[in-house]
Amino acid sequence: MKQVGTLYFFCGKMGAGKSTRSQQLAKDKQAVLLSEDEWLSSL
Repeated sequence: MKQVGTLYFFCGKMGAGKSTRSQQLAKDKQAVLLSEDEWLSSL
């Protein structure tokens, strides 16, 4: 059986709600959230 995934990519201005929307989408879809903000803050 072939499994298909979906990639959601958010881009936009600072303060537009990208992080909030992506966190909610990941929760709703039980998906993996890869966040550049989190990666950069750990460096």
